[in-house]
Amino acid sequence: MSRMRIQDIEIRDADIFEILLDNFPDMIHSIDQEGNIVYTNRTASILLGYSGEELLQMNVREIYADEVLKALEEGFSDLKEKGDKRVESLLKAKDGTEIPVEIRSFSIYDDEGNFLRTFSILRDIREVKELQNSLVHAGRLAAIGELSSGVAHDINNPLTVILLSNEMMLKELERDHSDPISMIEKVTGHATDIQRASKSIQKLADHLRTFSRGMAEKYENLDLFDVLADALFITSNKINRSGITFDNSLKKGDLIVNGMSNQLEQVFINMIGNACDAMTDSEKRNLSIKASSTEWDNVPCWRIEFSDTGKGIPEDLHEDVFHSFFTTKEKGKGTGLGLSISRGIIRDHKGEIYLESKEGKGSSFFILLPKVES
Repeated sequence: MSRMRIQDIEIRDADIFEILLDNFPDMIHSIDQEGNIVYTNRTASILLGYSGEELLQMNVREIYADEVLKALEEGFSDLKEKGDKRVESLLKAKDGTEIPVEIRSFSIYDDEGNFLRTFSILRDIREVKELQNSLVHAGRLAAIGELSSGVAHDINNPLTVILLSNEMMLKELERDHSDPISMIEKVTGHATDIQRASKSIQKLADHLRTFSRGMAEKYENLDLFDVLADALFITSNKINRSGITFDNSLKKGDLIVNGMSNQLEQVFINMIGNACDAMTDSEKRNLSIKASSTEWDNVPCWRIEFSDTGKGIPEDLHEDVFHSFFTTKEKGKGTGLGLSISRGIIRDHKGEIYLESKEGKGSSFFILLPKVES
């Protein structure tokens, strides 16, 4: 622990301010109009691995990860214009380590209103991100747990085909055949059925293994049609068992976004599962999935709508349903984490999720995700 002792020494306010900034627990930097670093504190050196002298010779673009440089340029321009900004971003340390940070930035202007420099406080949120990732993974495993009976059914059906086809093939081989060609055709038919059923089980096992993995994922351009197809593959048994008809208007190749496939699939599974649960006591059970183009916060977005014909959600609970551990389901039938995790995932993807519902008239959840030109 560092200590400071004052013995009949007068310290100016500016000196005290400098000492406070230098010992502040969060990283601080200030950059000029060209993005050159003109000030950093000691925490910046500790976090990034550069000396203070090295940092003052660098441009701010050199300490950010490559994948956020475009967002950095846009944010810098926006900050000059608006005066303050709060975002999450990704720093790049001297040894290449990427460090997620929460940034609060302010612009400094002269008396005529001309931009001079920025002043930013950057907080290391690696521990927060690790906790968020653990929560997302736990939600993913919970989703699989809730769907386990349907998964078992999806495995049992092709397994029954395999057992029966194998038994029939063995009996066919045990018979005395006067026509070997006919015998070969029948055995081949049973073998084909076994192969088809085996591939069905293999596909399900592979998808569950991929979906449940806890390893770090990367953002990439993906088609929301494929994400929904995977979500419907996992939830198909629950949809069929609940007697639900559904309309899906998504088209392949249109809905391109930048994101993590597994996380977005988790959101879609939650939307579908909640819709199924909401329609348990409904006479008409229909799930409608639509896509449209819109704009949110001046950003072109895809809007994915999940609408059900369930009992609806009272208007005073529209925001509560997104809070952790809040649920409208019966005790023991929900963790209250699904929508909270889903909102976190969508906001991490620079999007938004909101609800429109009237009691007794069903619910519609809308997911907004920034477009990527296909």
